[in-house]
Amino acid sequence: MLSCDEARALLALHADAEINGAALHDHLARCPACAAYHRRNHVIDRMLCEELRWEVPSALTAQLMAIALQSATSSTASRPRRWYVVTVYMLTAMVLAVSLAVAWTFGESLVMQIGLGDALAWVFDTPAQWLAQVMPMQPASQWVIEFALRVRDQLLWLLLAAILWALLDRSPRSALARTE
Repeated sequence: MLSCDEARALLALHADAEINGAALHDHLARCPACAAYHRRNHVIDRMLCEELRWEVPSALTAQLMAIALQSATSSTASRPRRWYVVTVYMLTAMVLAVSLAVAWTFGESLVMQIGLGDALAWVFDTPAQWLAQVMPMQPASQWVIEFALRVRDQLLWLLLAAILWALLDRSPRSALARTE
């Protein structure tokens, strides 16, 4: 047997007038107050559904479709002018250079104050000392090491050339490749 509060809670859950459960049906049949509550809420729900139904005016639909189609066809993004791009790159490079100079100055004074100069000198001198020890033990290693150092220098120059080429290449073919 349901109490009135339980029945009204179940009615609130099933506001669409779909009442499941024999106990709730029995309670509504025996309790006139809950039956009136159910009828009142059912009428209010129907009125709200009718009042909240809104149909879009055809003129508004046509205007929105025209705006959507217009923005889809004319949405080409304008590219900044070349002088603007060059100015931004130059200013960025200058700021980077000044930042590196300031960092170098402060870093150098910090290294001197802390005493890391000797430790850094040892770190940079260690490979030369290692090479000096390896060469007498392995005479053929001198030729391999010299060859590797020459190749390394050439590869660094080649890398620099490739980077500069990529930065300065402004051919239409490369622009098409970037957009795809």
